[in-house]
Amino acid sequence: MANLNFTLKEEDWYESQPIQLSTGKFAISINFGDAANNRVVVYKSSNGKDYVPYKTALGVGEFCDMNVDGLIAGQYVMVGCNELPISSSFLESSDSGSYANKSDILAESGRAQLAESQLEQSINAVKTALDELVGTVDATTAIDTFNEIETFLAGVTNEKTLTGMLAVTDGKAVTAQTTADAAKSTAQSALSKATANETKLNTIPEMPANDGKIYGFCNGAWVVIAEVGKNVYTD
Repeated sequence: MANLNFTLKEEDWYESQPIQLSTGKFAISINFGDAANNRVVVYKSSNGKDYVPYKTALGVGEFCDMNVDGLIAGQYVMVGCNELPISSSFLESSDSGSYANKSDILAESGRAQLAESQLEQSINAVKTALDELVGTVDATTAIDTFNEIETFLAGVTNEKTLTGMLAVTDGKAVTAQTTADAAKSTAQSALSKATANETKLNTIPEMPANDGKIYGFCNGAWVVIAEVGKNVYTD
């Protein structure tokens, strides 16, 4: 059921909005609010533009309750009256009983089945493509993984692109590598110095036995610099 909304078209004449029919039968109910000599005209049109009178009721009292049939689905109708109603409604039949409508239902059913078949084929094609993409991993696991990636990328904006994030990460990696190389070079230098010192230490002869003399290392050899009880010094 729908409401009819009337607008003034000319002096003492009101017309409703046009309605396209789904069936060929409908009813209208109009309350004028008084028992004056009211007139009601139902117009029809096959193109929604050129309307002609189809059914007329003269001398209508306070209420007009009219059944209209004989039209076909797809036609347009509107209602005209000489007084502005205080309320009005439009009720269309849900069963036209026509062979054409049954054919439309069958055709629509066939289209629905075709659409369902095409949708199933599309789903299978997507599943096959996913299986080929991920290899031995099933499509469900692939979708879950994709959802995780999508969640990670949710915070990536034009100001913070994935390429930019990777570039920053790569820059940090380069800096870490440079620091590691410098530390390695320092360690190698320290090791080289330690090796050189060890080599020098290995060239020093053993200190003479404790014989009451004081020795000093000079020019690659141990020399006596003092003897116990004597003030004798030597080079």
